[in-house]
Amino acid sequence: MSGEVMPKGDMTLLRRYIVVERYKMDNGYAYECGDDELDTLLHEMGELEPIVDAINERAGFSIEQRAAYIGCEKEDFHCDVDCDSEINE
Repeated sequence: MSGEVMPKGDMTLLRRYIVVERYKMDNGYAYECGDDELDTLLHEMGELEPIVDAINERAGFSIEQRAAYIGCEKEDFHCDVDCDSEINE
């Protein structure tokens, strides 16, 4: 998408560009995204781990399910204090 010239008035393209560029600066941005933004990231960037995991988190998957889905261990998740109780369940 980089390098594309945005047609005058095309806000959809501008929104896609902004979402992708924010993700490129910090892939943790995926966890802040809503459903539409995650769909945009999935379409533009593909099935990258942070995007897939953010989708699974929004869907309510447990830490164990999320870890299994992306092929890692639940201990690989770097969680804050709120996550500790979920990991130990």
